[in-house]
Amino acid sequence: MNVDNQQGVAFGRRGRESRAQPVLAGRMVKPARPVGHILRLVGLTSLVLVVAVAVFWALPAIQKLNAETARAEQRVIQIVNQPVTHMPRSGQWMEYSPGWFHPGAIKPDFSNVDIRATQEFPYTSSDHVTSDLNPTEMFIGDELEFNAMTKYFYTDRALPKKRLSNAEMIEINNLYRIVGHDEQAIFMRWLMIAGLVAVGFCLGSLLLLHRGFRPAD
Repeated sequence: MNVDNQQGVAFGRRGRESRAQPVLAGRMVKPARPVGHILRLVGLTSLVLVVAVAVFWALPAIQKLNAETARAEQRVIQIVNQPVTHMPRSGQWMEYSPGWFHPGAIKPDFSNVDIRATQEFPYTSSDHVTSDLNPTEMFIGDELEFNAMTKYFYTDRALPKKRLSNAEMIEINNLYRIVGHDEQAIFMRWLMIAGLVAVGFCLGSLLLLHRGFRPAD
């Protein structure tokens, strides 16, 4: 009886082992799901596209716009700061103090302002004018102007500014439109780059999380 029981136990163990083997074998040969690889591939491809768009399109476009803005502003500076007639002080003159202009300057609304509407002639009350910054000189009042919408580009505030012609003011208005357009375009490019960086960060985070995730057995 003992022998039979031992044999039964032995046979029972072998039976359980033989039933367990197909289950383990099934687990071993079960094909891995390709979803993780697809997600990683999509994520890496998206990151490459983000970098490519930023490097090969957005940044070169910003550099080009910056260069165009610099050229337009340099032309405005040339027009606004044209030389005026210098004369030695003699006879009568009107002196402005302190200096010609108040400190600071308003940045023009480049996209909309018309500098012809803001041109002023405060120096025409006298034939000759000067300031405490020009102790030996005077200037012709009718030759001068002040314009709050070009003051932003005054380079030497120790000198008065030449009265601009209508054609020159139209040219400045056109240059201002270029600057306004470029500023808006540059802002949109940086906004796009910021969005791409955010997307890339999210994709990178998802890839790391997915790579670190291991499904339970």
